[in-house]
Amino acid sequence: MKNFKTLFGFVFIASILFTNCSDDDTVTDDDPTNLPCANYNKELLTLTTAFDGNPNAVIDYNSFIINNLDPLLPNSQGSFTTTSNLSFELPTNGSIYNEASNLHGILVSRAGKYFTFNTSTGVGQESVVPSDIASPVLVGNLGYVIEVSNFGYGTSGVADQFKVRPFNITDGTLGAALPISAANTTFNNNSFFTVETMSMATDAVDKLFFLSGTNLVTVNKTSNIASQIDLYPSFSMLDYVRFFGLEYSESLGLIAIMDMASTNTRDLVKINPSTNTVVSLISIPADINNEFYSTTYSECKKTYYLTTLQNGSSPTKTLYFEFNLTTNTINNSQIIADYVFGIDLIPG
Repeated sequence: MKNFKTLFGFVFIASILFTNCSDDDTVTDDDPTNLPCANYNKELLTLTTAFDGNPNAVIDYNSFIINNLDPLLPNSQGSFTTTSNLSFELPTNGSIYNEASNLHGILVSRAGKYFTFNTSTGVGQESVVPSDIASPVLVGNLGYVIEVSNFGYGTSGVADQFKVRPFNITDGTLGAALPISAANTTFNNNSFFTVETMSMATDAVDKLFFLSGTNLVTVNKTSNIASQIDLYPSFSMLDYVRFFGLEYSESLGLIAIMDMASTNTRDLVKINPSTNTVVSLISIPADINNEFYSTTYSECKKTYYLTTLQNGSSPTKTLYFEFNLTTNTINNSQIIADYVFGIDLIPG
């Protein structure tokens, strides 16, 4: 759920925008004391689909006023009918939104599909992509994905784990892999490092971050240098920890969900990749489905947004959370009577 820098033509505040609200998720007008964020109203774009086994699934695109979200008052953006059954295809942690083109894209790795939808024209399209790529991320107008040889949950071990490829956000085509040395991409994944468990973030300048299991990979797309750290080296089947839902904050750094399965607890945490430290911010009072979820983040609101399929619910329901990272409290939580995924912030 990664957006990019844009000025919307407000040249007269360009300098403060780039220093205070440079990531597209960060520009909103809810905080009157934060002048660089004024006049940047954002809504939450959501996707919904039925868990009905339909071989031609329908994706409905709706937007909502955030931080007072009312699921009964959607602003319909349109819908798109696919040629895929999305009921159990993990259409979750791989979405992007490009404000320059009003294009929302979501990569569904297990199905080998990439869906785009233009919120301005209401036109969607579907592209076939390899099933070994995941986690599209935008820097400016340029997209990137990670290519991982393992599918599913894989096993631990030392291997050349990944490649990073340019990704055309319009049709899902791939460019040549960045020339990163195998010495930078070879490591012991210890927990797991796979397509289906990958999430991503960017500092919107030159760094790409990919997270799977307890493995955090940092890629500098300018220097073509990558590094990996293990956020929980004591991982084992008896001490089972995983991280997902990666987002980037200019003020806080990396944010993610830390799921401690062995103790059945979950925290929203801050990660410092330079020191390999993890600091708990908020305890999450619900079971988070680490397969069917989506996240996005607003810097100006200092809010982390999360949707997750409610485990065991029939009919299908989604848990929705707004985590305030100024006060480290939950501003809003509710149950939505649909499967909501692929969330991103868009202009209101």
